[in-house]
Parts: sequence; C-alpha cells; structure tokens
Amino acid sequence: MKSNKNKYFFKRAVSLAAASAIIFCSANAGTEVSATFSSSYLDSGSVIVNIDTSAGRKAISPYIYGINSESDLSGVKVNAIIQTHPQVSSYNWESNLSSDGVGNSNILVSAYPENKLSEPGLYTDYLVKRASRYNVPSRYVTLQMMGKTAGHTSSDKLLDDVLFEKNDAYLSRPDAGDGVVYMDEYVSFLVNKYDYAMNGGINGYFLSNEPENWSERFPNIVPQPVTADMLIQNSAELAYSVKKIDPTALVYGPSINGIEAFININNPDDWEQHGLEYSWFIDYYLDGMRIASEEKETRLLDVLDIHYHTEATNGLLQPIIDSDDVFSNNTRLQAPRILWDSSYTENSTSAILHNQHIPLIPTLAASIDMYYPGTKLSFSEYNFGGGNDISGGIAAADALGIFAKYGVHMACAKPNTEDISYIKSALNIYTDYDGEGSSFGDTLVSSSNGKDVMSSVYASVESGDESELKVILINKNTAAPKSAEINIRSVYEFENADVYSFGPESSEISKAEESVDINENRFSFEMEPMTVYMLVFNADGDILSVDPVDLPDTETSENIQTGISSDVSVGTVSEEDTVTTSVFSHEHVEATTFSAASVNESAAGETEESVSTTVPLNEETGSDTEHTVTASGGTDTEKTVPKAVKILVSVLVGAVVLAMIYILVNDYIMSRRR
Repeated sequence: MKSNKNKYFFKRAVSLAAASAIIFCSANAGTEVSATFSSSYLDSGSVIVNIDTSAGRKAISPYIYGINSESDLSGVKVNAIIQTHPQVSSYNWESNLSSDGVGNSNILVSAYPENKLSEPGLYTDYLVKRASRYNVPSRYVTLQMMGKTAGHTSSDKLLDDVLFEKNDAYLSRPDAGDGVVYMDEYVSFLVNKYDYAMNGGINGYFLSNEPENWSERFPNIVPQPVTADMLIQNSAELAYSVKKIDPTALVYGPSINGIEAFININNPDDWEQHGLEYSWFIDYYLDGMRIASEEKETRLLDVLDIHYHTEATNGLLQPIIDSDDVFSNNTRLQAPRILWDSSYTENSTSAILHNQHIPLIPTLAASIDMYYPGTKLSFSEYNFGGGNDISGGIAAADALGIFAKYGVHMACAKPNTEDISYIKSALNIYTDYDGEGSSFGDTLVSSSNGKDVMSSVYASVESGDESELKVILINKNTAAPKSAEINIRSVYEFENADVYSFGPESSEISKAEESVDINENRFSFEMEPMTVYMLVFNADGDILSVDPVDLPDTETSENIQTGISSDVSVGTVSEEDTVTTSVFSHEHVEATTFSAASVNESAAGETEESVSTTVPLNEETGSDTEHTVTASGGTDTEKTVPKAVKILVSVLVGAVVLAMIYILVNDYIMSRRR
C-alpha cells in the first residue's frame, strides 16, 4: 500500500513539474510554446506548402476511415466498423448474454425483441445489418478469450467456459445447455452465415478487447490481472482456431489501451521478469506471436492493434478528452502529434515517464520491423475528444492524414460524446466531401508545410493518374487567418481548384461559391481560423510542355519542429504480403506493411535534412523506377521573447511550483490521516 502511495505522489509530481517545465522552457528557449497555453503563439500567419505529385507515392488503406459500431452512423460515410462495446469480451454468442462484471444481461442485443434472443450470434447480426444499412463494406468481430463468458440465463451469475477448439462437428445451432462456448464453432457459424472474408464475409477478428482491463472490468471472471505469457499463449491458440476456419480473414491483437498498457499491460509486477530483455510489452507480444506462428507454420497475427485515447492534460492538469474549456480545446489541436512527431512533448504522466516510446507510430513500426516483419498496424479505437467542437474535428482530420501518411492499415474513431458532428465531418472531408461519394485519393504524394505546427497538409492522387490531385489543408490558429503559398510540382498544369471546408461556425461541409485560380501551378490561398479544407484540383488534361516548377525552400515558418529521425520505420506498400486482406467492396485490396528502411520517404515531406534515400513509386503501377528524396535541414530560426513575456512566464512558473508543493504536502498529510 505504501509503494502505491509513493508511486501516486511521484506521478503527481511529474505531471506538475512537467506543466511548469513546459512554460519555463518555452519562455526561455524562445521556441514553440505548447498549445496547452496558446494555439496561436508565434504563428507567422503564413506558410509555404509544397506538393510533388510524383514523389513519396504510396497506397492509402481505405480502412483508416472507420468508426466503432456503437456510434451514430447516420450522416457519415465510413469504410469499417468494429465491435467495441466494453462488455464484448464477456459476450456469449450462443445465448447473446454478456456480463458487466457482476451479473448477466442482454444489453448488447437490446435492439432485438424477446422472441429473437434465442437465435445465436445476434450481436454480429446487428453489426452486419448496421453495416448494410449504412453501406459500410468492412466489418470486424471481436472474439472472447477470457476463459469464461456470461452464461445462458440472465437471472443468475452463472458463467460458461470458453474453449478455442471444439474437436468435434460444428453445429448450425450450438448446444446452449452444455456450459461451454467454442470459438472455432463461432467462426464457423459466421462463415456459414456470411461467407469467407475474401468473398464478402466478416473481414477480420479481434482477439478479445482490452485484456489489461479484464480484472477491473470483469472481476467475477478474471480476478487477477492478466500476465504477459498467458495473454500471448491464449492469443496464439485463438488465432490458430480462426485461421483453420477462415485463412482469408485478418487477425488483430492485442487491442490494449494506453501507453502504460503498451509498456507492461498494466501489470508491472509480472512485467519485471521480461523488462530486461524487451523494451516494452509490444515487443514481447510481437516476438511471442512470431514464434508461435513459426511453430504452427501459419501467420497468427496479421495486424498489431492498439487503442489510443489521448492522455494529454491542459494547463490545469485536467484530461482534455473529457473537457471543452479553452485550454483543453487548444491542447487538442496539437495532441495528434504524439502519433508521429519526436519534437512534441505531451503534457501527460505516461508520455513523460515513457518518453523513449514516443512518438507512437514510428516506435510501433520499429517494433514490428524488429520482432514480426510484415505485420500491419491499426488503431481500432482512437479519440482526441471534442466530438462536438471544431477542435475535435481538426484533431480527427489531422489524425486521419497522419494515418494515411504513415501507412496505418485500419483505424476506427471511438468518440466519447453523444454529439459527434465534428468527428463525422472529419471523416466525411476524406470520404464524402461533396455529399456525392467523392473522396480523398487512394495514393499519397509528397507534401510539406515547412515544419509549421500551426497547420497541416496532406495530398493525394488517384493511382495511376496524377491529374486528380486533392489536398487537405488545416489552419490550427484559433483567432487569425493564415496565408498559404502553394506550389505544385506535377507534369500536369492545374487551372483551378474547388474548395470544400468546415470550421467553427458549423460542422457542415460547404463548397465555396468560387473556385481558386491557379497560375503555372502556384497560387496563394487564405485559410480562415480553425478550418479544415479540401482542395480539389482541376487539370486541363494536357501534360506540361515545359519542365515542372521547382519547389521553393520552405524554411520560413516561425514554428519549427523536428521530423521523425531517420532510423525509425514507417509504412510502405509491400508485394510480399501473401495473406489475403480484408474485402473492400468485395474486391481484394493490398494493405500496408512497415519497414524501417522506408522511414525517410515519409519524413521527407516534413523535414529537410542532409539525408538522401531512394523511395519506390506506387507498386500498383508495376514500375521499378525509383525517386530520390533529399531532405535537408537547417537550423531552427532564432527567436527572441519580449522581456514582459519572460517576466509574466516567470511569475506563472513560480505559481505552478508553489501549487505543486502545496498539493504534494496536502496529499501527504491527508494520506497520513487516512
């Protein structure tokens, strides 16, 4: 008990110290001030945007535009939905009951009348019917792996055993009275009902849901925290059962949530025996699944899946995910940078304590490359909060661009508010910006904004056609417009661009009355504060008779940030993946895998350092041609801070330090009294 108190005090101290350190360092270094305090600090008001339609090309997975199945699907176009209800790990597919940790209920299938509840697999039936109603082509089922599920009656607390293999004939209607639930029989039932994944059936299976929380969420089923070895053993056995029934379906795991879980699955005592050999649980899990796959001579893990709900706090140390104050909204604008930016310091205890594992995507990619190459990456739950605020819409739109840029295979938003209008707009700006099904392209191309942290840019074309250029532009300044000087390097000459956007006044995506005129593939574009834009470029169809324009230097931004270091991996398109991927519109789509050798290509759009790397063109074209991307870098622009600002910040630092001392002393006194 004493050690837990000490750990609590330590974490409080770290968070408070971090808040004061961010203020102090920002003021004295004169560099970027955290968005915790002002999202528009030191914004130059202009940005140079460079786009090269022939460089940095890679396929964008359509599955990153997903949402969890419990969300309101009206008015949003998504390509993937997944079962993510907190009780799904205890779901009994035979009886349709699930547990809340105390008793059994039919909450997961409450939409069905009483006379239908005896039909098996209704929770998946609900998933498939919702997908059909809202034209969602990709559906994912979560399997049960805790060892027990809810029983067959809701009047008591009886539980059924869970076994992964039946070793007997599968029944079209399972025996509901034998006290056992078989997972392979469940998968067989779903294949018989909906067909194989490659033929339009269930696209993939998740190996349970947030196992690090089982003992907390289901104390009646899992009284002790799960251990690393037990989780890997059960994952491998369940995955093998799935692959025997439907080898064309993808298997996802471990679906754990939060940085602490990535480190030690929230069981530090158990993790101590593995921590010397592996840097975090992610490494151990990947290595364990790889070893098990070699033993079974079958790939048992297709996609490394995690959940990430932002852990950032505002200047008052309040979690931003549940807050809508000005501090939280400003912090939210920068929060997605934890996914990729090594120069970003998130104000959260976990991110500070485990800074060596941040940013997340490059670190996860490096783990994949080292321990289980060829594995894809997904965020089947992500949330930065602000579902009903423009700050949430900007964060979600930025995250989707990041997922596209860094080769994430699948991602599903999981908002925590009832009103998710801005999350829907963030998805629709990529999937249905004109209300007629028009979407962001399927092939990412190189784009750069001069390391400006107060804006974001993502560009795409359709595979094999550079003339269909589309660009996402985001202005994160809360109060002021921002001028973008846009330069396009392409063999096509673009005449104008249609403009679609949403902003603080409304979550509705609207089209500007007039298009933007373009002269020799250069033009200026004025971005309103806190606005997300989709620019749809129109070419005349003729290839330029002269060489494409040279792109200017972008080292002009007031906001300087460092890109991903060149020794961390990001995604590339791979032809070596022999596992059939999820069916999208009943067609085969190649997914993205990670390779450490390809990091510089994605980082090149953001950084310019004296590093040269060769980058393959989109493999779908079948071309062996390579582009050389040279990035180069320069030193950060030197800045000065007014004396009055330094004095004010010094006062704030002193106040924070005094508050920190007061809180720690008060906590200690109160704990002694208890």
